Amino acid sequence: MSKHDVLMEEEFAAFVPNQNITRNMDEFAQNSGRPRGELKVLDWGCGRGRHVLWLREQGYQAYGVELDPLPIQNGLALIQAKGYPGDCLALLNEQGRSPFPDGFFDYIFSGNVLEHVADLESVCAEMARLTRTGGGGYHVFPAQRQPVEGHLFMPFVHWIPPGWLRKTIIRTCVRLGREPSWVEVRGASVDTKTEFYYKYTLNNIFYRKYSAVKRAFEERGLAVTFTTLDHPKIKRHPLLSRLLKSTLFRRMLSHVLLTFKLVELQVEKR
Repeated sequence: MSKHDVLMEEEFAAFVPNQNITRNMDEFAQNSGRPRGELKVLDWGCGRGRHVLWLREQGYQAYGVELDPLPIQNGLALIQAKGYPGDCLALLNEQGRSPFPDGFFDYIFSGNVLEHVADLESVCAEMARLTRTGGGGYHVFPAQRQPVEGHLFMPFVHWIPPGWLRKTIIRTCVRLGREPSWVEVRGASVDTKTEFYYKYTLNNIFYRKYSAVKRAFEERGLAVTFTTLDHPKIKRHPLLSRLLKSTLFRRMLSHVLLTFKLVELQVEKR
């Protein structure tokens, strides 16, 4: 299902939220000493609001913001049918600001969104404005040098500078059938798909070094802690759990994962 589809009960019933985000959020709630019903949480880049609806049903005061009105329209009917307010999904304005007041949220999260943000500094500033002092957040997004671009399913295409070589790689992948099944180009020619995907790499994905993302948050008053090594699978691994006792190994593995795999970061407004 995509943003073009109306969110239906059958789809939502099968929805599985991002476990890293929900685990961190539950830890935040527990550490705050407050019940879920008192915590206002925001999904930045909420799409049709599946996470928002799931969190509402878990007791959180969940909200979502989105740039595109289409997914909001396609998610609101089910949200309202379940008795939740229609204003829990909101549209960002042209300046990227939300309608919520300063310090409105206890916790802001995003899942696979920050790699789509062109002006990260403005987004971090808005998140900082919306987060209360003592509040936090959690953000998960693909690392800058993941071998396969996670939206186009094309290897190394985002490593190559814009130009003829990147476009050639995209064209080759299309000819080999290695591409997403997006409705916008379904049934289109190789040339049309190549141009569409190439423009997507220019206008819709903006990979950065994890250190640059950290700096963007911290310059706006949000302290950052990378949590990639805290994943339960890593902690439970019999060999890694021993090797991670070494500070040098921790630094090396953290750099590799944050560069080539996944970035998971926790923020706090102090």
